[in-house]
Amino acid sequence: MMHGMTGDASMMRPFAEKVLPKGWTLLVPEARFPHPHRGRTWWRYEDENADVTRRRTLSRRELMDVDASLSQLEQLIAEQAPLGPLVVGGFSQGGAMAQELLHLPVADRIVGVVCMGTRLVRPMELRMRLTELETKRLFWMHGERDLRVPIEDGWAIAHLFESAGWAVELIEHPKGHMIPLEHHEALREWLTTFS
Repeated sequence: MMHGMTGDASMMRPFAEKVLPKGWTLLVPEARFPHPHRGRTWWRYEDENADVTRRRTLSRRELMDVDASLSQLEQLIAEQAPLGPLVVGGFSQGGAMAQELLHLPVADRIVGVVCMGTRLVRPMELRMRLTELETKRLFWMHGERDLRVPIEDGWAIAHLFESAGWAVELIEHPKGHMIPLEHHEALREWLTTFS
């Protein structure tokens, strides 16, 4: 379970532990790059203007950061979860990184993806990749009043996975860029269906 931009592993861990089914191994990675104001980030935006973080496409340098973070995650999985099925997920940038893991060979082990308050990073490449993979399951959650990642960007994820034949669990909530407490149990129940 991966944190978002300006977060860190210690901020994500209590939530991840709360929704974790009994007997599962939990990895809560720390993003590779320090954020200039607080916490960590999976990729660094070239400009700190808030509008830049709402851009639908990343720059070449930002995509290089995504790839560097993917290498870090691939190594972490190899060392700390070398066997068995995986459910990968996260909030905001962490949810984007979960989707990006589907580009790697480890995708064959991924049985579910959790995307909360996030967007697509490489939509065309992911659409092509999903045609190569077996259909799996997606848990999607997004806030109607999300100012950081507009809900339209979130819906693009749900539509992409649905069109690829994935089973998609959808939760749209009336709040902003957050994981509302009242929906934690829904994610825990969804995860337990894999056991």
